[in-house]
Amino acid sequence: MQADLIEDVLYGPAQMLGGSQLEDGELIQLAREEFEGQPFCIVRNWMLLDLLLSEAQEREVRTWGLQPTVLFISKAVFDSEACPPTGDGYITGYQKDFYGCFFESKDKLYILAGRGARKHVSLPALQALNAYGNVGSGTQLSPCDLRFAPMS
Repeated sequence: MQADLIEDVLYGPAQMLGGSQLEDGELIQLAREEFEGQPFCIVRNWMLLDLLLSEAQEREVRTWGLQPTVLFISKAVFDSEACPPTGDGYITGYQKDFYGCFFESKDKLYILAGRGARKHVSLPALQALNAYGNVGSGTQLSPCDLRFAPMS
């Protein structure tokens, strides 16, 4: 069951999106100049995941000033804080803002480079993906604030 959920998230149909077409070095320089002092991460092979939550769960996320969307990152090419390490796949916290190729969580700005995708996913599917990413690592992925009980 868990493998089916993960497979659907990673390989099921999704809306294709385009991020910035600039090279990594150009994006790093731009981010350092435009977002001085703000933590940022340049990512490739990314997917916006719109969570299908119950009304109560969605209302709780929105009361925090956030949207029920997270960013799944397959490849982080640069992180201004180097945490988590670049290259490791992880899931961000909920979306604070999204504009063009900029996805902002509560704690960090993510600059989306190259092609990516967007899709709707259930909370159990996201939790399965998060658990899969933790197998053998001994560490948690980036916080997702996924403290909701599984949906029935």
